[in-house]
Amino acid sequence: MKYEKIGLVISQINQVIGKQETKVQKKLFKFGEKLKPYQEEYVNKVEELRLDNAATDDKGVLVTDEKGEYKFSKDGLKKLREDIKKLNESEFDFTPIEVLNPKGLEEFHFLKDWVNGVTFDEQEIEEEL
Repeated sequence: MKYEKIGLVISQINQVIGKQETKVQKKLFKFGEKLKPYQEEYVNKVEELRLDNAATDDKGVLVTDEKGEYKFSKDGLKKLREDIKKLNESEFDFTPIEVLNPKGLEEFHFLKDWVNGVTFDEQEIEEEL
């Protein structure tokens, strides 16, 4: 699975779960919780890339602004963007989560590559032009 997909699926889950008032929302929340370690791994890798590309002074000390955020040179920022793009396109090991009670999840096509045990509705959604 590509790293770029982890943020997308978690965002889609968060749009649906609300206050977890229904069984389906609760299932989606639990699913999102199972994805958190992968998202945290991604965030940690991005932070490492930020650190690697941040500006330093002549003694090698990180340069930060008044908020404590890293500063970047123009080249450092370009390299950071390239590195994040490569990270997003890279793959991580993911075994789809087995769903024992798939009732209600059939309409959430964004889960397709993430779960086993759910037969998704094959209705095609027509895009309006």
